[in-house]
Amino acid sequence: MANPSSCGLMSLNCNKAGMVGLDKDKINQVIEAASKGSKFYAKKQEDQARIDSQVADMRQAVAGLSHSQVDRARKEADRVVHTLRSERDLSRTIVHVDMDMFYAAVEMKDNPRLSNVPMAVGGMGMLSTSNYLARKFGVRAAMPGFIAKKLCPELVIVPTNMEKYAQVADVVRGVFKEYDPNFAPMSLDEAYLDITHMLDSQDSQVTAWSVVQEMRGKICDRTGLTASAGIAPNCLLAKVCSDLNKPDGQYQLQHNSQEILQFVSSLSIRKVGGIGNVTEQLLKAVGVQTCQDLYIKRAEIRLLFSELSSDFYLAVSQGIGSTRIEPPEERERKSISTETTFRATSDRGQLLETLAELCADLAKDCKDKSITGQAVTVKIKSHDFKLKTKVSQMCQFSNCEELILVTAKKILTNLLDSSEEQPLSLRLMGVRLSELKDKNDPSLKQRQGNLLAFVRGEGSSTQASMCKANTKKYQCPMCGFEVESLNILNNHVDKCLTVNDIDDQTDASITSTEEKCPICDYKANNLTDLNDHIDECISNTPNKVSTKNVKSCDLIVPTKIQASLSKAEPESDEDMFSDNIPESDEDMFSDNIPESDEDM
Repeated sequence: MANPSSCGLMSLNCNKAGMVGLDKDKINQVIEAASKGSKFYAKKQEDQARIDSQVADMRQAVAGLSHSQVDRARKEADRVVHTLRSERDLSRTIVHVDMDMFYAAVEMKDNPRLSNVPMAVGGMGMLSTSNYLARKFGVRAAMPGFIAKKLCPELVIVPTNMEKYAQVADVVRGVFKEYDPNFAPMSLDEAYLDITHMLDSQDSQVTAWSVVQEMRGKICDRTGLTASAGIAPNCLLAKVCSDLNKPDGQYQLQHNSQEILQFVSSLSIRKVGGIGNVTEQLLKAVGVQTCQDLYIKRAEIRLLFSELSSDFYLAVSQGIGSTRIEPPEERERKSISTETTFRATSDRGQLLETLAELCADLAKDCKDKSITGQAVTVKIKSHDFKLKTKVSQMCQFSNCEELILVTAKKILTNLLDSSEEQPLSLRLMGVRLSELKDKNDPSLKQRQGNLLAFVRGEGSSTQASMCKANTKKYQCPMCGFEVESLNILNNHVDKCLTVNDIDDQTDASITSTEEKCPICDYKANNLTDLNDHIDECISNTPNKVSTKNVKSCDLIVPTKIQASLSKAEPESDEDMFSDNIPESDEDMFSDNIPESDEDM
């Protein structure tokens, strides 16, 4: 029996390849013993206490459901299931290819002596992957290195070398292109392919199994590394299948509805992408442990979870997923970001220096990709693992390093100054640019120079030399008075509104005319509105402040329960120890593995 006082968030997920059959309770005891007394453990305990409260409220909500409520919800869920079944698409053959212990395999190939010892890639702060010998000890990705050393004292930890892994990944992707030019890479070591077109020929020898086997052989020949694959009618099932015969194997699920339902009936919900530790705990409170249980408990799930979540769980219960493969160039990018982990510090100068480096990297990445953005987000994690994010709108789309830094600096300063703890010590920082547009988008007007000068509080004659923008004068929409500074313009408009005596007829004509903001072309209905808007543009007031210890689980329950169920942990496959918390459906920042050797 597991220790009832144990922290469920730190519990080992034994559903991963190479970890089936391990003594989970013993490993969890070692993990807790190694973590106790650390800020990392204190934060996990705090989060687990919140989740325990959510689970208790969930059980109370289930107990309070009436028979009529359950019957109505079941009928509604049945209608959704009927639609899902009638629209099931079995016409495609989707393949999910996953390189086996990719980073570790690359290192073992370069240094064969590592092949016979338990090893992992990463640092004492966090591991990015481990080989199968290390997994026998419970060592896995997204686990702090110092905990891994407690589980396996002989563990060899090799520093991450992303440049080397990217080079090997390019070779692997070259193979993918031969089978599906529109393949969808999900990371350096995995991708989805649609090979339906290869099976339409009259050659009976060409089967999905033989095509995938040939593809895996080419990968091995060209890289010396092995890959595992799943073959199924949709992406959801293909990903599950790719994990079943690891390492160096493949598994095929036939295009048959009954076989699919039988396959998912006993499948653990933790095998499904998007269902992580916290969701597992909440679903267990409803009585769900397998995908079949998602169907059996469909009424309770319909009542207690959001419609979006409920629809997803119903689709999973039927083994239904997406059949569309989108190449990277067709996917709409929502954000671009960078982050770093470091030894906890409250030194303001050092933190600002780190911020400047992040902004420089972000601006370079944006320029390389010809991307501009309008919303700048700063993410910080304090020494006690509490996470906050804050976003501010720039007045124009830009990828200028100086402008991004000015905006990010204001956000970071505000986060630091408004903290209850003074001085606030941080251990992680990230910067993100969102609301993206292509630099050559015809809808964009090039006013970056004007915006920079406005942020700096400079006249347009100075901005021309610094951002190569033409000198521009701003004209008062009331009297035509021209100025070279937006601050002066704003003060002048104030005077025009408050000092000049404007008669009723003039008021009427002004009110009926659309006036444009000289900064962003915002169309105001009247001058008072325009003046307020210019104030906002010049002050560059940040908005959308959010403090996120955990992610919303979107439960539809009575108000009292909803309040306590408003937060949950990240739901990625590697969420056991991960501290990257998504802001939306898309991860807010890239999953960079921390390199700090600091004991957490």
